[in-house]
Amino acid sequence: MAAILATGCWLAGRLLGGPRTAVIVASGVVLLFDLAALPARKPAVYDDLQAFYRADQVLTAQLAVPAGVGQAVEPVVTVLAQPIFAGVQPGFGVVGEVNGEALQWSCAYQRGIQRVALPVPSEAVRGATTADVRLHLSGSPSRDGDYLVVYLSSQRGGFIISLDSAPAPDQSVTRCQVT
Repeated sequence: MAAILATGCWLAGRLLGGPRTAVIVASGVVLLFDLAALPARKPAVYDDLQAFYRADQVLTAQLAVPAGVGQAVEPVVTVLAQPIFAGVQPGFGVVGEVNGEALQWSCAYQRGIQRVALPVPSEAVRGATTADVRLHLSGSPSRDGDYLVVYLSSQRGGFIISLDSAPAPDQSVTRCQVT
């Protein structure tokens, strides 16, 4: 197909402008085809999002507990999210349950997309193969100014959330503390 199109462009260039124009036009068409065939630079991890702006909205997930997490390694629930807030810090917090154990976290959010690392007491997942996680907002979230955007992935089948050991230090990670 590229050869047919390049030949047609070469012929049009030859008829309208001469041999030099024909070569330039045909080379440009071939170059465009080559550029179009390149893979995307870095595909996004997410393809959808959900805004949490009410305290009764619940993020639920059933996560696998990796071997060793909860025994020697502190478990951490990590969520890909973006807090939206007008002031210095948002007017909401994150609360939830992990395997029925009620938890509340305080987070020093930054602006922009980040992985929010929520530490979980080892007792909540010790000896379990899965963890039932339910998260929601506390405080005074609002649709107009203070809310949390959580990202989803169709490849992963829902929210981008995981239970693992503490993530490596990174600027895009907000480490929360259990209160």
